[in-house]
Amino acid sequence: MEPVGSPRLPSELGESHSRASRALLLNGSSGVGKSSALHALGAVLGERSVSHAFIELDELALFWPRPGDDPWGARIARANLAAVSTTYWAAGVQCIAVAHVFTDREHLDGCRAALSQDVGLLNAEAVPLVRLRASRAVVEERLRRRHVVETQWELEAFLAGYESLIRALDDAALDDVVIDVDDLTPRDVAERIADVAGW
Repeated sequence: MEPVGSPRLPSELGESHSRASRALLLNGSSGVGKSSALHALGAVLGERSVSHAFIELDELALFWPRPGDDPWGARIARANLAAVSTTYWAAGVQCIAVAHVFTDREHLDGCRAALSQDVGLLNAEAVPLVRLRASRAVVEERLRRRHVVETQWELEAFLAGYESLIRALDDAALDDVVIDVDDLTPRDVAERIADVAGW
């Protein structure tokens, strides 16, 4: 038996682990548990000896000022995603998961293309979008634990727009798979994500 943490090569991962399924996009509102799921997924993949990397897309667009025609920094985020994922692929990483809030088809397609820009690594159309979904009560409880007094205004601002965000996610209908997480532990969610990707 190979030791936990010893990453397997592509040829050792089997047909279900072809490079056509090497990346996954994780969708959902703030507070739904995307970051917790990624941390748990790291443990799951480590136990399975699968090399991996995780990216929080928002972290790739932390710059100011942003151009007037791109107020959310989406273009920069996609360019940085292409650069970072290329570095990870070159380092031998076999699985990349990217967390973000996806409500726009063009942005989603751009992120899929950014992950698959290196010819032969994977098929952009085969990068699944998995949405985590939770009830408002669960999301609010998680966010209240996360936010301290100094950022209470951020929490209230988010909650004020929560219903609109959920409608936008629902109306966009971009997701390939939806996982309802209210009664699941982060480990449960991670294992379901891994199963979706075939990891």
